[in-house]
Amino acid sequence: MAMSKRREARFEVVVEQGGKPNIDGVFDDEKSATERANFLLRLAKFPVVRVVKVTGTGREETIFQKTSSGGAKLTTISPIDSANLCTDVLQVFSFDSRMTLLRLLRGYWDDQGVIPSEQLHRYYPLRYFEREALLFNPSISRLATLQAPMLGVKPHERYDQLSRLFTALKDLAQKSETLAPFDQALMRGGVSGLLLAAVDRPVEERDRIVTHAFGTLLEPHREWGAKLSAVLRLHNEEDGESTRLVDEFAAEITDGREPIRALIGYSPDLASAILALLAALRGDLDDRLPHTEPLLALSNTLASDGTGLGFARTREALLHRIRGGLDGLTPLTRTGAASDARAFSAIVDGMIAFDGYMGGPAMAESLTRRGKTVWAAGGSDLPFEETMTRLAGRFNTAAGRLGYLLDLGASPYGHKKISVVIQRVADEFNRVKTAAELAAPGASIQEVREGLGRRLRAAGIPRALADGLIAKIAAIPDDRRVSVTGSGVVAGQRLAAQPTDMTVDMQAPPTPAPRLTLSYQGRTVALRDAGEDVVIGRSADCGIVLDHASASRRHAVVRLRDGAFTLEDLSRNGTRLVPQDGEQRLLKLGDVAPLSGRGEIVIGSLDLGEHPARIAWDLSGR
Repeated sequence: MAMSKRREARFEVVVEQGGKPNIDGVFDDEKSATERANFLLRLAKFPVVRVVKVTGTGREETIFQKTSSGGAKLTTISPIDSANLCTDVLQVFSFDSRMTLLRLLRGYWDDQGVIPSEQLHRYYPLRYFEREALLFNPSISRLATLQAPMLGVKPHERYDQLSRLFTALKDLAQKSETLAPFDQALMRGGVSGLLLAAVDRPVEERDRIVTHAFGTLLEPHREWGAKLSAVLRLHNEEDGESTRLVDEFAAEITDGREPIRALIGYSPDLASAILALLAALRGDLDDRLPHTEPLLALSNTLASDGTGLGFARTREALLHRIRGGLDGLTPLTRTGAASDARAFSAIVDGMIAFDGYMGGPAMAESLTRRGKTVWAAGGSDLPFEETMTRLAGRFNTAAGRLGYLLDLGASPYGHKKISVVIQRVADEFNRVKTAAELAAPGASIQEVREGLGRRLRAAGIPRALADGLIAKIAAIPDDRRVSVTGSGVVAGQRLAAQPTDMTVDMQAPPTPAPRLTLSYQGRTVALRDAGEDVVIGRSADCGIVLDHASASRRHAVVRLRDGAFTLEDLSRNGTRLVPQDGEQRLLKLGDVAPLSGRGEIVIGSLDLGEHPARIAWDLSGR
């Protein structure tokens, strides 16, 4: 009889609007009603929110009532200019899709105190979000506008597709209890236990399984620092998959203003906050200073990643927040222009890497814009050319100066002043005399030529000039190799804060090593030194850049390890391997295949109306 009465009770969420009570929703259980009430309080749209229990006999009892301190705050979408494309609901759980949602709805996640991984599996929050017209409709519209050209459809058609995807997402959320065993596997056995439990599930379900397990782990933690600490405790330095997943969820947590404020804790000014993030990024945050324990834990985790390759996403997230601070109008210090200039110089020096400033073109633009105002004189901003000269002058290597200039030219801001940038690039090349001035420690001359060639094209340097500059690099003898006598960085990684001592070895070159060439759209990339990687994907940082909607930002990677060339799939849609002599093979996420002889790497989807990219490989020199 008691059970029957409990079923008959309902729970009404009531809000006050214009001095009158309005029922926002009716629920069958108290937990769902209270969850909705807390959500409305965080939105701060209503002065009072209450939950009323109504029994089967009509008796009413207020079991929850709170007052909002805001009352007029509106949460809106954030401006974004790119969005990861999903054609299947399971792709919504991928890292790139979660980051799209995170940046599009930054204010919403901050209000909720969660990351997308925590809510994508929860039916009621998804339903509540759908009812928030000021968020849901503009979000779908923005994504439809960005993604319609990728699919060759009209924005309204893509809007309908996204609406259907959201409905499918809600349907999956109602079945999420079936994933509970994987949550327990993560709790008991860490990342390796989770992946072992999921080994027999289709690869396309992995992201859903993993995000549900991590979301369940994070749900009890309401503070950003506690969330980050919970994720970092799962890191196993000797397990590559552990590092990859911890990196993804640490990035999802740290890629926001409110989480970063919570992690930094007290900071006297913006410059101090940025310098703290830079120190954490380099792994040398001073534990004698009053930093929060989670930020110190993050710094220690990044310090344990000596190559800088394992936590690339977290580093990118921290650099994103640093750019956000530099792009704003907030003064760096509270003590005047002279202090701002000194603080800016410290920030700039902390971002120096071998071949430019950490953060690539976006950071080059942010530093240049902030430099114009920080170094202003007589009430006027410093001219662009002089700002560029000062920032280039912070480097004591040609590689650093050229890297910054080419990054600046590749940015929208620098491209508007491209003629000035081109002249300075040409001047720098004219002063280059040896390989040591351009090559990162351990890098081959071939790698220097190809890397600079890509950056020259990205910066929009006219072809005739670019060809002449590359010819100048080609004139440097191949037997001039760079060897490291001090501490260095991995070739191509922008993580060193100090220049490296180098000597030039004039000995004869060794016997030619096996060489693999990759050819695509008239370009050729070669691998022959152990440890070299060539990443293929949509990201501008890839060695081979694709313009295909179905390609991932980092779709696949070609490596040379222990004398063997391999291809590893990193994507959500797979990669086809078509050897000249042998059977075709479809690689899926995490699959590794050897490369020998000749053949093609095929990426793209005929279902999306694409012409797949066909990247030829040719192995020679054995």
